[in-house]
Parts: sequence; C-alpha cells; structure tokens
Amino acid sequence: MNEPAADSISEVATSADLAVDGARAGAQGILTYRVPERWRDALEIGSVAWVPIRKRWALGIVLRLHGAPPDFPTKPIAGLVEPRCALAADQIALGRWLARETASGQFAALAPFLPPGLGQRGEETIRLGDTFDSDSLTRTQRNLTNLLAERGEMPLAAARAAMHTSLTSVVATLAERGIVERSMRSAAPQTSRRGQRYVRLLAQPPIAAIERAPRQQAVVDYLVQRVRLAPAGDPVLTPLGDLLARSGADHSVIGALARKGIVEEVILPGRPRIVSAGVDAAPSLTEAQAAAWRTVEQALANRDATPMLLHGVTGSGKTEVYLRAIAWCLRHGRSAIVLVPEIALASQVVRRVNARFPGQVAVLHSALPDTERRSSWQAVADGDTPVVVGPRSALFAPVRNLGLIVLDEEHESAYKQDGEPRYHARAVAERIAADRGAVVLLGSATPAVETTWRAAEGHIRRLELPERVGPGFGREFGGARGAALELPPVEIVDMRLELHRGNAALLSEPLQETLERTLAANEQAMLLLNRRGLATVVLCRGCGQTLLCPYCDIPLVYHADRGCLLCHRCDHREAPPNRCQECGGAMNYFGAGTQRVEEAVAARFPGARVLRWDQDVVRRKGGHEALLHAVERHEVDIVVGTQMIAKGLDLPLVTAIGVINADTMLHLPDFRAAERTFQLLTQVAGRAGRRGPGSRVVIQSYTPDHYAVQAAARHDYAAFYAEEIDFRRRMRYPPFSRLVRYLVRDADEARCAAQAAEIARVLARHARARGIAMDLLGPTPAFAARVRGQHQWQIILRCDNLDALLDDLPNAAGWVVDIDPQSML
Repeated sequence: MNEPAADSISEVATSADLAVDGARAGAQGILTYRVPERWRDALEIGSVAWVPIRKRWALGIVLRLHGAPPDFPTKPIAGLVEPRCALAADQIALGRWLARETASGQFAALAPFLPPGLGQRGEETIRLGDTFDSDSLTRTQRNLTNLLAERGEMPLAAARAAMHTSLTSVVATLAERGIVERSMRSAAPQTSRRGQRYVRLLAQPPIAAIERAPRQQAVVDYLVQRVRLAPAGDPVLTPLGDLLARSGADHSVIGALARKGIVEEVILPGRPRIVSAGVDAAPSLTEAQAAAWRTVEQALANRDATPMLLHGVTGSGKTEVYLRAIAWCLRHGRSAIVLVPEIALASQVVRRVNARFPGQVAVLHSALPDTERRSSWQAVADGDTPVVVGPRSALFAPVRNLGLIVLDEEHESAYKQDGEPRYHARAVAERIAADRGAVVLLGSATPAVETTWRAAEGHIRRLELPERVGPGFGREFGGARGAALELPPVEIVDMRLELHRGNAALLSEPLQETLERTLAANEQAMLLLNRRGLATVVLCRGCGQTLLCPYCDIPLVYHADRGCLLCHRCDHREAPPNRCQECGGAMNYFGAGTQRVEEAVAARFPGARVLRWDQDVVRRKGGHEALLHAVERHEVDIVVGTQMIAKGLDLPLVTAIGVINADTMLHLPDFRAAERTFQLLTQVAGRAGRRGPGSRVVIQSYTPDHYAVQAAARHDYAAFYAEEIDFRRRMRYPPFSRLVRYLVRDADEARCAAQAAEIARVLARHARARGIAMDLLGPTPAFAARVRGQHQWQIILRCDNLDALLDDLPNAAGWVVDIDPQSML
C-alpha cells in the first residue's frame, strides 16, 4: 500500500486507498485501487465505490487519494454506488477511532454510517474498452463486442439474455485483454408511477376467521407486530412489497383479507407521514425530577458533553426527564437520539416519545422493512424527523445538530454489539457527544458497576431519583401532587426449607398464596424463570445416559408444544426417543422451563388465564407487541416468561411478581454473574406496584443468603455495589482492569488448542515489545466448549493499561477479538 497521503489533494487522483468489505485483517482491511479516468472527477474522500476482491464485487470506502500511481499492480475501481454518497470527515475520524477501540477492520467500523440497504441491489455492467482487435476474437466474443458497440454500456445480465449464454469465460477473457471493461452500478429500485402501495390492518380478526388459512394468519401476525410502533390510534401503513416478502403471501391472500374487512390496500404518492391525533401534555415533576432536570438543562445550554448517570429506582420517572430534554432540543433547533436495549421490548418508550412529539420521531432498527427503513433514514438525514428512537444501531443515524443522546437501561448487555465491530453503545455515544457538543444521559435503576464507579470517581455526574412517582403526579390524575409510592415488599423463600416441609412443587406456599390473593382481586401477576422449554434434562434412570446435542455437547431441552428436543445453542432438533438407545430403559424428564411452569400454574389455578411469554411464543403469536396488547387489555391473569418480561414494561394491573428460581445465572463462571442476577431481580420486582400500594414480590432461591439476592430483596443498590466493587477490586476485574477475550474455533480440538496457544505467544510478544505488564488467563476451553460442531478455546488478556496495547493489537483471520467483553461465557 502507498504511504499515507493527505486526505485532500490538488492534483488528479490516479489511485485510492479504500476500506473494503471482506478484506483480510492485515492493514485494517485497506486496499489500493486504480482510479479509472471516468471516475476521477467524481471520486472524493468518503465516497462509496464498488471494487473487485477475490473474484467478487464488494463495497469500499475511499480513505485516501494519491496523485501518483503506486509501484505495484492494482485493479480498477468498478464504479460508484448510486445514489452517490460520501461519508463526512467526522464520520471517518470516528470510524478510525472505533476500529482501534474494537480491533476491527476499517470498513466494519465505517459501515454503520452507511444508508440502509446500500449496495444490496448492485448489478455488473460491461462496456467496450480502449483496446479493440476484432481479428483475434472468437465468434461469441465478436458477437458480444458488436452488441456493446450497438447498445453501449449494459448490464451483464441483459447481455446474457440477449446472447442466450452465460458469457462467464468470454467476459473474463475480454476483460483481461482490455477489450471489455467490467464495472458495477446500483440497480434502480422498482417504483410505481401510480404511487406506492401499502396495506393497513383494520381490525385484529377472531381466531376462527383465519385459523384454517395459515398464509392469511402470517400476514395478520406481521401487521400486528408493527402496530405497536405507532402512537395509539394512528394508522400503520406497511409497504405491500415488504409485506409479501416477509410473510410469504401473494396478492390473492391480501385480497381475501380485504374482502373479509381485516385489511385494506392504500396507494400513496410518496412516503407515508403519520401524524399523531394529539400531543401528550407534560406532567408536573417531583422535586427530585425537577432537580435532575435543572442539571440536564444547564448541560444542554452549555453543550457540556460530560456524561450524566440518571440513577432512579423503577418507576421514578426517568422517562419524563428524557422527554423534557428532547423538548428542549427541539425548541433550540437540535436533534436527539434515544437508545433502547431492544426495540421489540421498548414499544412503550416508543409510544411515549411519539405521543409527546408527533410527526417528529423516526424509529430505526433492522427489523423494519427495507423500504421503510431507507425512507426513515432519509427523513432523518433531511432534517424532517429530528428525534430518533432505536437500538444501538440508531446511534449512527445522520441527525443534524445533535444535542442529546439517551441510553435507557444503560446497564443492559444488549448495548454491546455481538459481531464486528464489537463496540459498546455507551462508549460510542460518549465519543460522539464529545465530538459534537451533545449531552449524554445514562438512565437505569441498576446501573452497570463500571458506570457507578466512574460516577464515584468523578468522571461522570450522578443524578438521583430515589423515590417512585406517586399517582398524584401526571395528567391522568389532574396534575395534583401526591405522596411517593413505596417499592413493593419482597419475600425471599428458601426452597431448601420448602423441600424439608414436603413441598417439591415449582411454586412455594407463599407464592401460591400471593397468586390466590392477586386473582381474587382481579389483578395480574408475572412469574419469571429464565429458561425455556418443559424439561431441561432428558436422561435414562437405568444407565444415566443424558441426551446431548451432537454438535454442542450440551443437554437437549424438551419442548412439549413442538414435540421435539431442541438445542438452545445451535437450534438442532430431534424427536424424543421412546426408549434409551443404550440400555432400552425408559427416558425421564427433569428440570423446569417456562413450559413446565405454565403447566404447573394452569393445574394449580384452572380458572386463570395464563400466557407464556418467551422466545418460542413470540415467534408464533405476532411478536412482543401482540403479547403486550393482550396483557394491557387484561385478557391475561398470569404471565409466565423469561427475562424479556423484566425489561421496561409498565403494566398498571400487575401487582404480584414471582421469581421461580433466582439462581439460574448466579453460579455461572462469569465475574458479572452476581451483577446480572441483582439487575434481573430488581428489574422484575420493579414491574409490580407502579400505580398504587398493596403489591408483593416473592423470590424463590436455593442460595437465599447471597448478597445479590439479599440486596435485590431490599431494593438496596448501594449495598450490592459495596459488596460487588470490593470483589472486583480484590480480583482485579473491571473497572480496576480491562479485558480482551480471544476466541478461536476449529472442528479439530487439538488444532483449536494449538491455535489458542499461538495466540498466547503472539500476545506475550506484543506486550513485551511495548513494555506493558499484563496477565494471560488461559488458553482454556470456552464455557461453550463446542458449538455447531466447532470446538472453542479462549484466552483472556487482562491489563491495567490496555490503551497502550491497542495499536496493532494482534488479530488474524478466524480469531474473534472482543475488547471489554460483557460476558465470559
């Protein structure tokens, strides 16, 4: 590669360095290409172009331009992406920082800034080159050149159709000789001159109306999923093309639903603009809210980018502080980004923001139909929607004059990206805010230990909301002031004592009594067990043989509703055997998941309406939104679910919470296990009693004396933090050090172990060369030692001064490098 050149040059560029999608890790995935004369005037720093790499076409982003050609052979840039786009200088700078902080390639670090779907509709084109010698051509080659001479540049697919042949070797030979030039361009999206066609759900039909029409059911399920993202009462228009693609239906299915009065088709000339019927009035603030808001307002006015932790108990009104900050930004011509951990679980936040700022909010996330996502992204770029709500990817939205970034539930591990670049949204938000003079607001009832430590050290500001907002605050109660609500009392049940008393059931006596009182009062209850399925272990009592996944070596889980054994790692499925294949004995089913809890609750309370809310049900019954609708309409008495029911839900009728087993995560080999347990217990307990007193929480545990369980029962974050930070200090875990997790996979375990040992040697040399002290933990088999037939080994680098090692941090093809990992499992 050429030596780095200035980012802008006065002479005409003849070559360029591009960050290329799929380029190998060396040199951060930056490759040099020749700039054809036809693109020289249009190419600039940040341009997105098509380039050839390893016999395929890929996207590349121009990082440098060179006036002199390189002293090595290069391939030409194939074309610019249409519509033309170029990243700004500040985006490229942030991408370079992100690549360093995450040990990722430059393209991966810059890709989040690109418009949605860019390059997905690329097509190869061919045209005549400068060299032409018809005498040396075969008949097929001559026919192709004659076609190009007649029609000019044309898509390769069209040339193939015209000549009724694949042209694979013909084009390759002509291109090598310079007779034909190959390039790429973006195919124009298909649009209708009469306008875009949309489908609107008019009413959710009774089950009998479509139960025998699975394709109609699929269409309705998809439309129901999308209804929740709009304010109550607003029409939701789904592009017809996306609906057909996502549901697998055709036009006849839509017509049948329209004749039944379930949906209607709408034709609009452009992007639908949904406007709320009314605007929610801002409620009065409590004294704590008002004090927090004054600090936030001052930071907004001063463009002070020092992060602020808004630490408030569940139900303390953190969202109202967010909304005040957004309103301030809009009054002063600035924009705001509100991040939520998972969009499917944050529909209530979306609804509140939409209701307060109708017509000014864009919801961005990967589950949106492609056309709608592009349309929303463009509306943000045009300044039409200054408020963006979405998961971590919304952080890269092209907002103008950014004033505020909110991370709601900042402790959630979902803010850490799983794939490259493995960034944490909190770190990126703080970097963006510092660059653009915006305010960062981190909200949580159970902040991450690292965040609280930073506040204690004075690196960030801490704002407190210590009490719940009582029913006297808010417009639905007339705005009169009232007393703060008490957090619900929590009872810990020692399940060991329950066994001694002869109760081997999943539900302890105190939990059964709580459910009885709740049902008698016509209220709702939620039961949490963070395991799916009916039986988590299936084994033979005769010989002890356990049914394991053949690819992951973990027990298969029996799912009664599917009638199969399922691996929760790789999704391998198989039918349950009638007899043990080793000894012929009977198979027995042990352990408990949400399905077994559902059965136990239905048997104990036969008159109760029980809803199971886990990933299996979400996939089948219209998504989280449909389930949430059912709970809000009081069509359900008891909800049985996994951790997804513990996050951010505000359900007025829920007055009882039961945790079936508080120990499911507590004893995992991860230094964050206690923190995750405390957060989950505190968050799920916070779903109860949000409108009045009289609620109750029951936590069942086999280790009731653990400090995480005890602190959660007292709603005592300070006590938990004191214990946890002392543990982290003694063991030199974050925030007192930084970690890097290296993971290597291979079908052969010995080869996998050897690769891990080589990583250890490379890391040791890297640290020695820089004079930096560090620890290497491992190499060892990972907790998930085998996944999808691949063995996994890991090594953990622990260092007090990791920043000094980040430049040229070792990374090679096949290695997974996770800096500041959120999980060690």
